[in-house]
Amino acid sequence: MKITKIFLFLFTVCCLLFADVVASSKISYLHFMNGLVLERKGNYGEALQEYKTTLVLDPQAVFVYKQAMNLALHIGKVEEADNWARHVVEIEPGSPDNRVLYGNVQWAKGDIKEAVKAFEKALELDRENANAIYQLASIHSGADPEKSIQYLKKYLKFKPDDAPDIHYQIAILYNMKGNTGEMKKHLLNAMEKDSMYLQPRYMLAQHYENVRDTASALNQYLEILAIDFKNAELLNHIGELYVEARQFDKAEFYFLRAYEIKKGNSVGSFWLAVINEQRKDFAAAAGYLLSSENLKKDPSITLRLSYYLTQSGKYIEAVSMLEDAHKLWPEDTEISYFLSLGYDDLKKTKQALELLKSIIEKNPDERDARMQYAVISEREDNITEAEKHFNAILEKEPSNAVVLNYLGYALADRGLKLDEAEKYIVKAVELDPVNGAYLDSLGWVHFKQGKYEKAFDEIKTALKHLDNDPVIWEHMGSAHSALGEHDSAWKGWKIAKALGAKNGKLDDFIKGARKNIKPEEFGAMLFKHIKTFSSGFLKYSGFCKIEIEAGSKKMKFDGMINFKAPDELKVTIMGPLMAPLWNIALKSGRLEMDSISIKGINEMEANRWAALFVQELADYFSGLVFNAETPRLKQGWSSLHFLAGRRKLYPDKNQSFVEEMEPVDADMKIRFSDYKFYNGHFVPESFELKAKPFTLKLRMKNPAAEFETIKIAPPEEIVNSKE
Repeated sequence: MKITKIFLFLFTVCCLLFADVVASSKISYLHFMNGLVLERKGNYGEALQEYKTTLVLDPQAVFVYKQAMNLALHIGKVEEADNWARHVVEIEPGSPDNRVLYGNVQWAKGDIKEAVKAFEKALELDRENANAIYQLASIHSGADPEKSIQYLKKYLKFKPDDAPDIHYQIAILYNMKGNTGEMKKHLLNAMEKDSMYLQPRYMLAQHYENVRDTASALNQYLEILAIDFKNAELLNHIGELYVEARQFDKAEFYFLRAYEIKKGNSVGSFWLAVINEQRKDFAAAAGYLLSSENLKKDPSITLRLSYYLTQSGKYIEAVSMLEDAHKLWPEDTEISYFLSLGYDDLKKTKQALELLKSIIEKNPDERDARMQYAVISEREDNITEAEKHFNAILEKEPSNAVVLNYLGYALADRGLKLDEAEKYIVKAVELDPVNGAYLDSLGWVHFKQGKYEKAFDEIKTALKHLDNDPVIWEHMGSAHSALGEHDSAWKGWKIAKALGAKNGKLDDFIKGARKNIKPEEFGAMLFKHIKTFSSGFLKYSGFCKIEIEAGSKKMKFDGMINFKAPDELKVTIMGPLMAPLWNIALKSGRLEMDSISIKGINEMEANRWAALFVQELADYFSGLVFNAETPRLKQGWSSLHFLAGRRKLYPDKNQSFVEEMEPVDADMKIRFSDYKFYNGHFVPESFELKAKPFTLKLRMKNPAAEFETIKIAPPEEIVNSKE
């Protein structure tokens, strides 16, 4: 005969647990067996009905009452469980186990007092009843942790095999009492009894976190990780602790391990993105967020991702991402707002304005959206719409100095409502009297009103607070011009041009002022202007490409240049694996160099030109080339240059920086090119030496530069007419 597994299971259960079932009738036995099968399958209601049928047929089957009672408790039928529990106690009043079962039912009913009474009765019947002791420990754990601890310690004497878990539970109770010493002691006991038991290890690590002992917490988590080494959540948490400790390299190591186990997990993706953001590697940061499992669930992820894409120069992709997010979360005004900024960046002004307007219509209190709408409207010369929305902000925030100044300047610059514009700006200045931008606006509105003397004084004061703003220098030039001071007007406008002013009429202003400056004064003015924006290097360094041409020979190398004020300069040609092949260094007037040996080129001549080139570069960076006492301006038919000491200096066509330098005592020229305007200075990125019989070119790759603080406000030579 074939015996099924389920029958074998049921047969074994019945033999071991319910020996007295033999005494039951055959029919009640079959109902009970059927109930067990149904319960095992999860058909609890039908199983309970079978147990009830069994008890009708065999009212004295205590084991069936217990089975039915436990199932009733499991499915929430507490009253039925209570009836059966009482019946069990009545049938076998001297059984401590029955008293424990009865107590469990009373506990489930919420009758704590009766439950305690039942457990204590069980102990009276059997002083070593571990179940009763454990239940008393459990039931007292919330209201009386100390009593619960005593019961658990008693339980431990009878059940030493349960030591790891009991020590852990005692630790929890001591933690509730605020006794961290005993808590740690029992956690360590639990860990000693079972080194693979992780809960006490986690609790101890969390305790160290709570007391800000990050090092100890990390030690515990790393011990756990040695056991549970594929736990992505644990790896991420360790990474976050290293982030808190500002140890980003270690943090990245654990985030990457978590990312390998569970690619795209939200925590690891986020922090790996943030770490790469700090490195300015926005492309890598974007890649991690693109894989995040929360990308389509969390709008903040999309916003951060759009920022990374924008910083990577991927404006179209950023806007596309925000457009998709806008479809997912159309009511999220933050998504809508940043999408409008993206449209504005892409010159999609109409879409930007429409989106901003829809945000304002949905929520009139969205100040940032209203402000941006007003700013774009003003930029598009829709001053009526801009004024309307600026005023809407001021109705709620009458002391918003930024809006007061913006609106006042927008009106003043157009020559509109000048008295009203003046009131706005005066209030902004009262709110922030040392704000250079607001002081400039005040000067400009007075300029528009024809109050030139007053305007001059206010713009001059603005420059004392904000001396690198091209617009303020442009206004200073205009104020001087209105007062008939053409030389000072020229200087102001030239500085504005050097600082990057975008006014298309500025070149005409400069030319007009130049016509009214005495020729004998112009040279010194221009020279000083160029010196202001081309000297004062403290450091200049970086890697470069070096090209040498000698006759028909052409050679290319990697190299490095390093200048440090006042006069240290070193140029190095690099070989394979960045090993130095040739060095030349100048320090405190002392020159040290390796000998140049190029086939077909006179070695002495080559060394001479290299030395002269380095000396000239050092004099340029240090500013020595601009320290001539009486620089003379030489003007030809198509260009001009300065004779400054022993050098000729040729400015660029805009007369802002030196484009070429020619020592008069050497047959050589040095050309400066690829200028970038950086931190108030014109910085060249390419240098070329032309000298027979060879040409030397250095092309820098993103050089680092530091400067003396540029001092251009208020230079007495510019404002002396009003000093």
